[in-house]
Amino acid sequence: MQKMRNRSNRPFSFLFFSVVALVFSIALLGSSNKAIAAGKFTIEAKINLKKLDNPNKLRVVASANGENQTKFVEGKDLNPETATVSFQFNQKNDLVTVDSRDEYFVCAYDLDANTGQMKSYSCVEGNIEQPNGKNTINISSGPAITLSTGPFKCVNGEEIKNPTLRIAIPLSDRKDVKDLKVVTMIKGELQSKIIDAQKLLKKSDDNTIIVPFLYDKIPEIGPIRVGDLFFTCVSADELNPPEGTECEHRVTQHTGHIDNIVAR
Repeated sequence: MQKMRNRSNRPFSFLFFSVVALVFSIALLGSSNKAIAAGKFTIEAKINLKKLDNPNKLRVVASANGENQTKFVEGKDLNPETATVSFQFNQKNDLVTVDSRDEYFVCAYDLDANTGQMKSYSCVEGNIEQPNGKNTINISSGPAITLSTGPFKCVNGEEIKNPTLRIAIPLSDRKDVKDLKVVTMIKGELQSKIIDAQKLLKKSDDNTIIVPFLYDKIPEIGPIRVGDLFFTCVSADELNPPEGTECEHRVTQHTGHIDNIVAR
């Protein structure tokens, strides 16, 4: 009888240790995935394509936490209704650490399949809600409101040659800030600079510094025109509170060479 009991316990013992081994393997795999994603956060843009006429290619740009990215979506990634584009950013860099109040923007440009020129665009500005995880934002899904341009829109205004985006950054409440990261974007083209704020504050009479960005080359997706949207973001830990990164946007309204915007 004793031998029979020992034999009957063997299958159970084998099953038990197999289950334990499987659970341990899954735990290791999960730990590995977390290690890969450590120190990162994601912005996932869900782009509504329902009102576009047979889209073939999108240029999607994003800026968050003082960092910029550009991605292209085409072919099988463009289904008749939506496209999803994910951007992964560092939680911390030399100038700023992301927090739940910080701002960011994403713009999607519908491109002509033959020329690569912009047919229409849609942009949205958002706030980080998950500095340790995924932040989902919808593009072209609702009406035009303060932080969203709404559905994809065409731009048919006059061409603006060699425009300068003149970024005004008031710092009367942050006179101790040292370095700032300033980002600008227009027509899918991103530029950025690291600014010595103390040096510029010494030249300012009202504690507002001015940072110009010259766009002297025609963007890849077409000339800059009246009606194009542009963004600017300013990042530094010393800007907290309320945000380590603050963004603003405007629509170009004239063919003059200078467009002014206050960044915070």
